[in-house]
Amino acid sequence: MALANATQIVDFADALTRSADSIHDRLLTAIRNNEVDHPTAQMIFQDESILRQRANGLYIDAASCVVAGLDEAQKSVIDLVDTANARMRKIKEMAQLIDLVADLLLLATATYAAKPRPIIAALKEVRRDVEALTGKA
Repeated sequence: MALANATQIVDFADALTRSADSIHDRLLTAIRNNEVDHPTAQMIFQDESILRQRANGLYIDAASCVVAGLDEAQKSVIDLVDTANARMRKIKEMAQLIDLVADLLLLATATYAAKPRPIIAALKEVRRDVEALTGKA
């Protein structure tokens, strides 16, 4: 079962931190290549910062963020986030990047609240984003 103990929460926070790193790298590339306007870049940087804050909160509060009753394998949750990270670095359309970042933030927030239903809904959205990027990245 995923996110069932403090160690798994920390592992998930590590994956979210890797996501923030991927967001940062992709955004810097977009800025250098003039693929993004200033307001959009600022918004994505803010989302990156929020994602890092959520990950840091999970590190600090790992024991209280344990989720009971989440019928997902820990490996599948971490693999999904890592796949999203890999796809993120190659996204061409900023709208797709913004959508994926928003869904990762939703997943991080739902995990911090330790609520299985919102976590499952957020996982579905991230999966949908990753599937939409397959072959398009």
